Amino acid sequence: MLTFAAEGSGQGKLEINGNSQPVSYELVEACEEDDSRQIRIRLNAPRDWLLKQGFNGEAVLIRHNGSRIAVRREGGLDVHASVCVTLEGYDDTMSNADEMSEAYPELKH
Repeated sequence: MLTFAAEGSGQGKLEINGNSQPVSYELVEACEEDDSRQIRIRLNAPRDWLLKQGFNGEAVLIRHNGSRIAVRREGGLDVHASVCVTLEGYDDTMSNADEMSEAYPELKH
């Protein structure tokens, strides 16, 4: 069972097909019973910019430290969608709190 561990936010760039747009993002860290960690990344992007870039459901968030994380939106996107589109990604590669703190210094424990 996942339990809340920490949250934070940061500034980065959203990249699609070599084009980028500044974005803010939110992070939520959760901990499994075996102490493994997972980060949920969530951001909002302008629908029209996504459509102009040829968004096909996936983009890349480039964090301030240069790390790249895939973010996605389930389902299609067209001009009838909300003008602000939520994208989410996950990172479950960290095995403990020390690794997580090092990889995501924007988290506030």
